[in-house]
Amino acid sequence: MAGSIDRRAFLVRAGTATASVMAGPLFASSRAVAAGERLVVAVGQWGIETPFAWRSSQSEKTLWDVVHDPLITRDPKTFEYRAGLATTFQPSNDLKTWTFKLRRGVTFHETWGELTAEDVKFTVEQNLRPDVPGGSAPFFRAQLEKIETPDKYTVVLHFKSRAWEVPSHFTQFVGYQNITSKKYLESVGEEKAALHPIGTGSYRHVEGRQGDYHRFEAVPNHWRRTPEFKELVIRRIPDPATRLAGLRAGEIDIGQVFGDYLDQAVKSGLRIHETPNAGLYWIALHGQTTPDREDYCPQCPWVGDPTDPKSLENARKVRLALNLAVNKKAIVTGLWKGKGSETPFTYFYYPFNKGYSREWVIPPYDPQRARQLLAEAGYPTGFEVRANPMVFTYALDGIDVMEAVALDWEKLGVKVKRVPESFGNFLPKVRARKTGRTFWVYAAPPFDEPGLGWQRTIWTKGAFNLLAEGPYDKDLDAILRETDPENRTKLTHDLGQKLYEQYHGVMLGMRSTTWAVSKKVGSWATLAYVPLENNYEYVTPAGR
Repeated sequence: MAGSIDRRAFLVRAGTATASVMAGPLFASSRAVAAGERLVVAVGQWGIETPFAWRSSQSEKTLWDVVHDPLITRDPKTFEYRAGLATTFQPSNDLKTWTFKLRRGVTFHETWGELTAEDVKFTVEQNLRPDVPGGSAPFFRAQLEKIETPDKYTVVLHFKSRAWEVPSHFTQFVGYQNITSKKYLESVGEEKAALHPIGTGSYRHVEGRQGDYHRFEAVPNHWRRTPEFKELVIRRIPDPATRLAGLRAGEIDIGQVFGDYLDQAVKSGLRIHETPNAGLYWIALHGQTTPDREDYCPQCPWVGDPTDPKSLENARKVRLALNLAVNKKAIVTGLWKGKGSETPFTYFYYPFNKGYSREWVIPPYDPQRARQLLAEAGYPTGFEVRANPMVFTYALDGIDVMEAVALDWEKLGVKVKRVPESFGNFLPKVRARKTGRTFWVYAAPPFDEPGLGWQRTIWTKGAFNLLAEGPYDKDLDAILRETDPENRTKLTHDLGQKLYEQYHGVMLGMRSTTWAVSKKVGSWATLAYVPLENNYEYVTPAGR
C-alpha cells in the first residue's frame, strides 16, 4: 500500500464527500422529551431502507431491528439462542417439521392488535413471492412446503426435506424474519407500511425522512426490555468526519469511528466501545458465477473458462496475485490502527465456528511473486478492473480500504477504474448479478455455521454471489443435508479448505468495530461478533 491517502481528495473524487464541519444541529430537538432522555445514534449506512423481512439485506438492521422483536434472541456474550417471541422452537424427529410456540399478549404498536400465528405465517409466506430478494427468500422458496397455524399461538412449518438450519432464519442476528402485522400491511399497503413500519419492539417508529433520519419512542412496559432512553433518533451520516464532529459537539451519542478518527475521538475524551474482530474483510471479485447470470465472465482474467482447465488454473494464479499484491499489514496498522488482525481466513469462517483452521493463513505481501504469477497467467503488463469505492454497512471504511488495495494493484500494472456508486443503488445489482463485474470491499457478519453464510452467497439458489457460484453446489448441498453436527463440521471444514485454496476473493483480515460514545451513555450490551449497531434498547444512561 502506498503511503498516506489524501482521503478528502478521494472522497470528492468518489462523489461521497460531505461537510466535515456541521453548519447546525444534526437533529431539531423534539419537545416530547428532554435532551437527557434522548439517544442519538449515527450510522454510516442502512442499505435500501426497507423494513420488510422479505426484502431485507441485513444492512437495514442498524435501522429497523429496534422496531421489531425476533422470534429467537441472542445472548449478548455468547451469541447463543434465547427465547424471543417464540418461547419454544422444536423440530420433529426427521427435522422436516418445526413447531414454534408464541409468547402470549405481545401487541403491535399503535393498537394494531396482538401478534399471533397468522402474522408469522403471513411474514414467512411473503418470501415465496418470486419478485422478492430477501436474504432468506431463496431458502423458503426452495424448501418450505406449507405452514399451519393450529391455534392462535402455534406455527408449524413443514419442509420438503430435513432442515436443521430453520432457527437461524428467525434469529435476532443474522436471521431476517422480523414479524410484520398482517392486518396493518393489508390495510395500508406495502408502500405506505414501508415508510412507517409497525412492529412489536421496544421502540415504535414516530417519523422519518428517507435517507436522513428516523425517530422512535420507547414503548412503556415492554415485555422484553423497556428502554431507559425515552426517545431514539437514528441518523444516516456516511462521512466519518461529520459523525465525529457531532460526537464532539454532543449532538450524537453513539457513532462508529475508525482510522485517524479513532485517534481523534480518544484525544477528545470520548469513550470507545469495541466489538473485537467483528468483520471478515475481503474484496469481492465479481464475474465468478454461472452462464445464466448477467455477470458471468469466463474471459475475465480472474474467472477463467470452466471448460478449459488451463484457463481455470491461470485464473487462480491471477486471483492469488491480486491477494499477494496487497499489503495487509499496512491496512491493519495504518487504516485500522491495530484494531484488527491478519487472522487465519476463510470466507464466513469465524474463529468461534467449529472446524476453523489456524492453517488458513492470509497470503503474505509479496509483489514480486504477484508479478511472476501474472506473467505466467499471460498478463505481464496487467489488465483493467472496475472498483466501486463506497460506504458499505459492514465496512464503513470501504472507500479507504478499496483505495489502498487499488494503489497496491496499480504497482503491478493493473489498471483500476474507480466507478463510485452508492450502496443503496449497488446492492440490488449485486442480488441480480448485474454489477458489471465491479470489485468492492465486503465485510462478513457472523453466522452460527459458515454453511449458513455460504447458503446465501455461493449457492446458485442463494440470494447473491459474493465469491463464486456453481463449483460448490454439491458440497453445500451435502452440508445442508447433513443433520449430524460432527459430520457437518467435517464437511464444512473441507469446503472451507477448497474456498481458501482457490482465492476467490482478496483476503484482507478481520477488523474490530469501534464506536465512540458520549458522556451521556453508560453501558451498552452489544452482541458478540456482530459488526453493526444493535441492542439500542439496552443502552443505559451514564450513572445507572
